[in-house]
Amino acid sequence: MQHFSIALLLTTSIMAGATQAAASDNLCEGLFTGTERVTIPAVAKPPFMKYYKDPAFGSKVIRITDAREGEIFKPAYSSMQAWNADESMLLLYRGGDNPAHVLVDGKTYEPFRELDIIPSDLEEVYWSHTDPDTFYYVSKYSRDYGFLKRYSIKDDKSYKVRDFYDICGKQGLPTGGNDVQMQSLDDDLFGFRCRKSEDEFFMFSYRPSTDEVIQAPLSKEQGWDPWSAPIAGPSGERFWLQGKVLEPDMKTVALKQDMYKYHEHANIGQTHDGQDAVFQTVFDPSPNGCDDDLWQGVGHLIVHNMETGECRPVINEAKGYPYTTSGTHVSAQAYRNPGWIAMSSVGYGSFDFFSNKRKAPALLSEIYLANTDPDNEVVCRLAHHRSFGKDAKRGGYKAYFGEPHATISPSGTRIVFGSDWYDSGSVNAFVIELPAYEK
Repeated sequence: MQHFSIALLLTTSIMAGATQAAASDNLCEGLFTGTERVTIPAVAKPPFMKYYKDPAFGSKVIRITDAREGEIFKPAYSSMQAWNADESMLLLYRGGDNPAHVLVDGKTYEPFRELDIIPSDLEEVYWSHTDPDTFYYVSKYSRDYGFLKRYSIKDDKSYKVRDFYDICGKQGLPTGGNDVQMQSLDDDLFGFRCRKSEDEFFMFSYRPSTDEVIQAPLSKEQGWDPWSAPIAGPSGERFWLQGKVLEPDMKTVALKQDMYKYHEHANIGQTHDGQDAVFQTVFDPSPNGCDDDLWQGVGHLIVHNMETGECRPVINEAKGYPYTTSGTHVSAQAYRNPGWIAMSSVGYGSFDFFSNKRKAPALLSEIYLANTDPDNEVVCRLAHHRSFGKDAKRGGYKAYFGEPHATISPSGTRIVFGSDWYDSGSVNAFVIELPAYEK
């Protein structure tokens, strides 16, 4: 069984240095890359901590948690890093009667520690890209409400980085907004918003190295919806906010991207050649046609370059895939292998394919991986997650937590996802290990 407590034995060998997973020019090598329909074989929930081969696609998968009825274990969100910088630790959210963030060993998946943190929102835990020992969060505890904290795994302790009282007021809580994403790759540029009064919202950036704060109004008068925060580009040279790319002053609009809706599921990462980009799931045509794309920018995966403004489809109907599947999420956090994107799709209203033995549309209830390099594009389909997601009825937990929210590792060689496994009454975390992964 796997139920976490602070009394779990802490091991120090994990922090002694990482054996980084080996990168590959083609992470899809040897995997299923077709676009055809396949059946979804009926499979009992896989045993805890036992590897199994996905029956449709042959990928190596392991269930790493053993949730009780009504309990949830899953990655916090697809847009946020789940593994630390050297992949020696994996962060999961535990939901249910005793919610908490928990760490598991990033290699063996054994329980490591329950964390005594309450971040501003459950997704808003920011692993450092440069220090495996560190993550950041804004605290919601009353004792340090609104403080940006730095947590050390080695010390099992949080340290104050900055109090934003001067920006947000006593009751203002800095957050990453409703579209939370990661900080810059050098960990030196964060974007937040806060509500200073009933109708007064601000957005601001923060650079820990200089303690610099740049603040700007976030209101409809300035053309913004107040629910989201500016997102630092991985390069640290720009921000993204509601479909627009901003200069570091957060006032100058560098370009407006060709998006019908800026709030579709997306993740900000880098292209194969290191340019900042938004990797988006799209259901409606781009206003300007997505650079003359036949399907006008509609598809499971569209790349919007934050530096050039280019709009380019990777997974869409022109490439032989169906119209965009509902419940699709994007993870672009393979910053050691940029351009590789992990995805998960649910396919609400189509769960009869779990039992009718008919071939299901491609990407229905699937976890899949894409190389977005235009000279080496490839998509491999990895596993069926068999999760009912928001249509689940059992367990008593918020059914939304059954959505897989597949999250890629920094090396791109592993993917963690959640599944309620045919609405079983609980949600467990699973890990796909690609052939390129080396422990």
